[in-house]
Amino acid sequence: MGVSGYMNKEKVLLIDMLNMYVRNFSAFVLTNENGELVSGLYGSLASIRSQIELHQPDHIFVVWEGEKSSERRRKTLTEYKEGRTFKGLNRRHFGGSLEDERESFARQITVLKECLDNLPIRQLAVKFLEADDVIAYLCKGVLQDRFEKIIVSSDRDYFQLVDDTTTVFRPIKTKQDPQGQYINMDWMMNKEECFPPNYTLIKALCGDKSDNITGVNGVGEKTVKRDFPFITDYRHYSTDEIFTYSAEQVLNKNKKYQKYIDNKNLIEQNYKIVQLLQEEMSIRSVDSIFSMVEKAETKFNPPKFRIKLMSEGISPNNIDSWVSSFSTLKTGFIKHR
Repeated sequence: MGVSGYMNKEKVLLIDMLNMYVRNFSAFVLTNENGELVSGLYGSLASIRSQIELHQPDHIFVVWEGEKSSERRRKTLTEYKEGRTFKGLNRRHFGGSLEDERESFARQITVLKECLDNLPIRQLAVKFLEADDVIAYLCKGVLQDRFEKIIVSSDRDYFQLVDDTTTVFRPIKTKQDPQGQYINMDWMMNKEECFPPNYTLIKALCGDKSDNITGVNGVGEKTVKRDFPFITDYRHYSTDEIFTYSAEQVLNKNKKYQKYIDNKNLIEQNYKIVQLLQEEMSIRSVDSIFSMVEKAETKFNPPKFRIKLMSEGISPNNIDSWVSSFSTLKTGFIKHR
């Protein structure tokens, strides 16, 4: 990690909250004194506390999906995220009842938001924007290079945002990375073999099955990196340059590039969808993000936080250490427009 880029900068943790919540809701079964499932609530709070201990941030933003967040992209691709279901959730706990599981899923999110309201953490949700759109604008449009930013999410879409002051932390533990993966510039250039902004090209060409985005038939990440080795250059390439390069290769009788030219409309459509910094983001949405960020103070009310947990039948043995961890966060924030 480039230390020089982080000198004397306050550190901001940007948490894709639904991503974290789903991982905890589905990871284990934990019930309260009334037999209600609380794994999403308890696990998410414990995870946030763990991220504080690991990264020692000055500020935390948790970002939720906004109301009707998928509608903008569905104007381009009607199938976008259609029929998406969570796999591996705790349906067995509810005797196989999908309705009961959904009710518990929603109830715990409501309680989690109420708990976070009593902690020095800012919660953001902007209508018509997905969490990754908001986080992208926070990184590039609000915080910029004045802060060290760490995005916490397992979603690889965030790779396109990595720069000298922005890192993605994927809480996926492996033998090589027992605490999780830090995706920084070195990782992107050496392991991912891609200049971060060009990761959008990989997604546009390959597609994304989890979001119902169809890529060019037979094309995967390895194929893209082999066919377009220049994506490792320290330069953001456009789809037009992909097509120009492909046309040149076809003229040189390298026929495998014809498939990219034949799928020009598909690739351009995909690129528009996977690009996080959307040009058509409304002024109202941008103003909403700024106004949420510029709230002078966050609340920190440990008694109310404890009472809320107790009302949910949750009494962690280490609640004092939880509160101590949250108390390290700053309540004020530098205003900048």
